[in-house]
Parts: sequence; structure tokens; C-alpha cells
Amino acid sequence: MDFSTASFWYSLLPAILVLAVGDWLLKNKPAAKQLFHKLLMLGLSLILLGIANETTLIIFLTVTLAAYYLCRWGCTLGMTARRWLLGMLIPLLLLPLIYYKYSYFFGSAILQQEWDSLRNLIIPIGISFYTFQVIGFCIDTLMRNEPMPKWLDYMNFCAYFPQIVAGPIERRADLLPQVEKMELNCTRQNLETGIPYIILGLFFKLALADNLAYAMWEGYPWGNAWIVWINNLLFTFRIYFDFGGYGLTAYGIARCMGISLRMNFMSPYTACNIKDFWRRWHTSLTQWFTDYIYFSLGGSRTKRWAVNMILVFLISGLWHGAGWNFIIWGGLAGVALVVHRVFHNAGLRLWAPLGWLLTFGFMVFVWMFFYTTNSDKLMDYLNWICTPGAYNINSLIANLSMPTRVVENSYIPIMLALSLLCIAAEGISWRKHNNPYQLLLHPVSCGIMVALMLLLYNPAPNQFIYFAF
Repeated sequence: MDFSTASFWYSLLPAILVLAVGDWLLKNKPAAKQLFHKLLMLGLSLILLGIANETTLIIFLTVTLAAYYLCRWGCTLGMTARRWLLGMLIPLLLLPLIYYKYSYFFGSAILQQEWDSLRNLIIPIGISFYTFQVIGFCIDTLMRNEPMPKWLDYMNFCAYFPQIVAGPIERRADLLPQVEKMELNCTRQNLETGIPYIILGLFFKLALADNLAYAMWEGYPWGNAWIVWINNLLFTFRIYFDFGGYGLTAYGIARCMGISLRMNFMSPYTACNIKDFWRRWHTSLTQWFTDYIYFSLGGSRTKRWAVNMILVFLISGLWHGAGWNFIIWGGLAGVALVVHRVFHNAGLRLWAPLGWLLTFGFMVFVWMFFYTTNSDKLMDYLNWICTPGAYNINSLIANLSMPTRVVENSYIPIMLALSLLCIAAEGISWRKHNNPYQLLLHPVSCGIMVALMLLLYNPAPNQFIYFAF
């Protein structure tokens, strides 16, 4: 279910034709028409998920159906029994995720066992996202005494195709009421709202993220700190435009159908402190961890709030990937947030431009732990950037002019300039319109982005980064 491929958009054409015919046949039967829309949406979502990955479809159905019927039974129990049921249900729902994503890491890194049969397991697309969404539904339903929805509405809530494989992780209270009243009305107003977001999202992915990935160094010149920082900066922009591009495209597709998804990114790179950054980066996951883990640990009300905060980010790091690098990444992010809070509680404030520079610079540094999965390489890069002698200008110039890198190197200034221009436009939009993407959604901007997508299109296959999670 890759929005950046033509095959995805072609696969929607039969569904659009069926929708048009069905609407014509049922135009005088509103109840039947709504049921038809719900069945069509569920069928389309499951077909697209099966086309993307058959294993994912099987696991998705297993997780969602087990959650539904156990929750329905749980609603007949008292609150104490519900807590016991939830305590057994959550680990049960996590079993597929743990097996596919973490079994080899725990076996090799923790138990020191080389289980070769688990080494090359392919992680089913979107398993982390829909598992967390289903768990959130179970907690909200059983602990808040919410009524069980109809089976069809529940399945559409879980399977809604724009967001199932890479978020946002929707909450029951936000998405379920919308699918319960689902009518696929692609009105002019809906299309005028949604299409600019689709264009912006695809521009972020196809014109920026894919070319930033192409410009990154595959093999580092030994001992050159400059190249490490260039790669860090390229990846910093790449992961935002890649993941943010998916979120914006998903948001636009949903708006075309009259559904409003959560905005998963809110211009995080214009944040002036680390707390504000995490409020704007992958907002649905941040809110999920805050509500279901941080608050459950006592949140900020306990004396060990700092431990709670770091623990949540360690879990977040592990959620992103089974490796020490992801755990270190999460730990560093948690420590930074603790430092910010201590600084803030002391009544200290930074000048906004300096705060932005420190926040952005810190993220450029910690993203290195995200994309460098080899521990030995990671230690080498850390050693280089901490060694003054590794900052050699002549060596940098020599490496940038390497014949094997001339084409790739030419992309670096172009991609960085376009990236900075988009971030600047987001910052201006945020201040003037309280919407970081307002300027980029303007018809003139959309026309320019379409032209740049055609001009800068990179045919090399490059899936959305977060499909790996």
C-alpha cells in the first residue's frame, strides 16, 4: 500500500467504478447506500492490505478479531474482571509483533543465542501501527465502559486503508464515530481540501525524501567527520519528508472521502525546544505513549517523573526497531526532555533562535543512532565526530569531488536548499495561519510542486521508511 507508486492509484480505479455504480443503484435508499459504502471500504482496505503483504493480512485479521470478541465478552464483566482480562489480552495481541520484530534481537543480544531461523524474518508491514491502535481500542472500551461498536464499524476503524500501515495511530473517540456515519461523498469541497495535501505529501516523498536518500553516502571515507555530519543532515530531512509525506498523503486521501484523520506531523523542525518538537513529531505515537504508558506510571505527579519519562522514550526507541541503536536513540531523547524540563522549572528560557538551533542540532546528532544499525560503525562515527583531527577541509573537498560521487554530490546542495525552503515556508505558515502547511497548500505552490516532482523524480525503488516498523 505504497502511495508513491502508480500501481496503488490504479488499484483504486475499480473501487471508484463500483462506488459510482452502487451509488446510482441505491440513490433512493440512504440506509442501504451507507451499508454499501461501509462494505466497500472494508473490502477495499483488506484487498489493498493483502496485495501489500499476505502475511500482514492474516496477522491483522487474527489480532483484530481476537480483540473484538474478547472485548465484547469483557464488556459483560465487572471492572475488576476487565482489568484481569486486559492484563492477559494486551500480551496476547503483542505476540505477533514480538515474534516478527524482536525475537531475533532478544535471542541474540539478550540470551546470546544464534537463532538463525529468526534472523531474516520479514516484519509484516504496519504491524506496530495497527497493533497499537487495536490495543488502544481495547483499553478505551474496557476501562472507560464504552459500548461495543458494530462489527463492521469496528473493522473499518481498524482497517481504514489510508492509515493502517504507517499511521496515524487513531483513537476510538476520533475515528470510530466517523466510520459509523461513513458516506463516501467525494464532493467538490472534500476534493479541494484533500488533493492539495496529497500533492504536498507526494512532493515530500518523491521530490525530496527519495533524492535525499540517493544523496546519502553508502560507504564513508575513513575518519572523515564532515561526511558523517552531511549524512546526518541528509537523513534528518529525509526521515521527516518521507514519514511526513506519507502522513500528509493519508490525510489528503481521507479528506477526499470526508474523513478527518489526525495530523501526524506539525512542522517539527520549526520547534524551539525539544518538548515542542515531540509535540509535533509523530503526534499520534507521542500521545499514545503519554496516555497509556506515561500516565499509567504516574506521569509528572510522582517524584520519579524523570525515570518515567526516560523509560517511555526507551520503550519508544524499542518500538521503532529491535536494536541497541534504537534504544540509545530513545534514551538520548528522553534525557534531553528531562534536561529541558529541569531547565524550564528553574525559570530559565532560551532566546528562540538559539533554542531552535540547539533543538535542530540535537536531532541532527541523534538521528545518527536511528539509521546506523551496525554497532561497530556507530562507534566509529561517534569517534570521528569527537576527534578534532577528523575535521579536515582538504579531505572533505577531496571526498566530495570523487568521480564515483559526482552525480550524487550534485544533489546535496539542491536537496538541502529545497528542504530548508520548505521548512522556512512551514515556519512562516505556522506564525501567520496557525497551519504549518498553509503556504505549501496554495494552488501556485501545488503547481510548482507537481513540476518539481516530474523534474526530480527518482526511479530507484524506495519504500516509505516507516513501512519497516
